Amino acid sequence: MKDFGGILEYGIPDFRLPKEIIHNIIDRLKKFGIEFKTNVALGKDVKIEDLRKEYSAIFIGIGAEKPSTYDLGDFENIYDSDVFLRAYNNKEYIKNLGHVVVIGGGNVAMDSARSAIKMGATKVSILYRRDEEHMPARKIELEEAIKDGVIPEFKTRVISGIGENRSLKKLKCIKTEIVNDKAIDIVNSEFEYEANTVVFAIGLKPNRKLLENENIELTESGLIKIDENGKTNLNGVYAGGDVMESKSTVCRAIASGRKAAFSIIKDLN
Repeated sequence: MKDFGGILEYGIPDFRLPKEIIHNIIDRLKKFGIEFKTNVALGKDVKIEDLRKEYSAIFIGIGAEKPSTYDLGDFENIYDSDVFLRAYNNKEYIKNLGHVVVIGGGNVAMDSARSAIKMGATKVSILYRRDEEHMPARKIELEEAIKDGVIPEFKTRVISGIGENRSLKKLKCIKTEIVNDKAIDIVNSEFEYEANTVVFAIGLKPNRKLLENENIELTESGLIKIDENGKTNLNGVYAGGDVMESKSTVCRAIASGRKAAFSIIKDLN
């Protein structure tokens, strides 16, 4: 990784968060005397146990890096949102997108759809298995996406891809209904939907194996288990953000880091 900022730099498009804001914050941090190092991977270049010998406190904020996807078949032009948004933010636009279908209903799905439009897609649709009422994306994000030309299709679940020679042409879908807040398939409601490119935007998960290898205690869902002050099971090791909270937001991640920082200061004193 050549730049700092994580998902703020690579995952959130500039039309939602101007990069100048991120760069200004990083410059301020550098002026405080904070040392930054790039190309250092946890579990590969550094180990928690080694860091504990050198530092009094460690904060883990590596986020969630494993995309949630499922098998649509052996087709090209199927991406997860992380790769897709990184291509947009790096201005390495993906060519020949055609009709893009984004699977998901959160803010990341909106970002992916709007980025697809700006990368030259001929048409962009969001297919979401629940209704608008249950969509996790902020209402303003959906409104902005529609304003950009994105077409939302609610109560629709994508089953598989249809095409030939690894070229995607359509998606096999099924209509759903909401029962007790759950999306339930409607029997005999299968249909086909045009698509040349698919972007999965149904969430990211922490790297469970990496964290387990560092002897960090996890929840059943693979998130780092912390107490109310951000402490992990390892003495002097704290965590925050997507690595300990499913479907977190930038604001919540910052808040968790702030809470852990106060806890670190208190414990060190």
